[in-house]
Amino acid sequence: MTISDSPMNNVDRVWLSMNELVMTDERGLEHRYAVHNPDFDLLNFQGMNSHPLITGLRIEQGRYHNVHLTIHPGTGNQGSAVENGQGRHGLKAESGYLPMADLTVMGGQHLIHTLDVDLYRGMFQTSEGFELRHMGIRSTDYPHMGHLIGEVDPQWLADCEMEFASLSLPGGVFKHLAYLYPDVVTDIDQMADSSINRNDQRVLPTAVSPIYADAQGDWHFVMGYLPEGNYRVGYSCLGHLDDPQIDDINDGEFVIYRDGGSLTVEAGEGGGHQNVHECGNGHSGGGHGGHGGHGG
Repeated sequence: MTISDSPMNNVDRVWLSMNELVMTDERGLEHRYAVHNPDFDLLNFQGMNSHPLITGLRIEQGRYHNVHLTIHPGTGNQGSAVENGQGRHGLKAESGYLPMADLTVMGGQHLIHTLDVDLYRGMFQTSEGFELRHMGIRSTDYPHMGHLIGEVDPQWLADCEMEFASLSLPGGVFKHLAYLYPDVVTDIDQMADSSINRNDQRVLPTAVSPIYADAQGDWHFVMGYLPEGNYRVGYSCLGHLDDPQIDDINDGEFVIYRDGGSLTVEAGEGGGHQNVHECGNGHSGGGHGGHGGHGG
């Protein structure tokens, strides 16, 4: 069992102090297993990187439900914590645990599950510190998941920054983000920002990831441990305006700038296939921007 993440804005470290793997069998008996590598900085394990939590665990055959990982909540000095420019703050999980999908264990089978924590969608700052909420957490079975590498048209970034120059962070800085949606989304007008509740027909993203420039100056994003299936991707340079608790499209100035097109995440033989998708003209650039345009 491993864990991976997608980082949020303005956070330097996310220290997790894990406790136990808990699951309930078909007889209603609860099983608890200690985590082997409990303390780590989640930001060190982004994209396709993951941190091993439990290895070599032998589990009886059968079906298990109410599967979750408990964490030690932090006070700031001890337990789970978030570090940012304002210091170190306690971190807790909603209901005290991180949820996982139900498990079915077959004889002679090796299970590899990864818990993905999407901090852009699931970590909230409260008056008492930070909280990881279940809406930003998913688990995947290795044979049925793949990774996504997105190549982003550099012209999109230039056009978005030019059009929304007045909305940048100090120093003209923008936060470029890729938003992944289920395949029910067929148009940019259906793409929502990260938010809790909505009063429109837009669809919430499945995952959100930052877009980076590599050593060659090519722009890309990586989303790891995605369940195999069909998706659609959106792009915005206004990620710094996307508060995960608020509908920033209707109540703020955030926009999804471009439709990156539809894609299929394939697991490949045995799982973990690296799928590549071009947004616009990909690394070659030359796309022509404009709010509400289409690419892919």
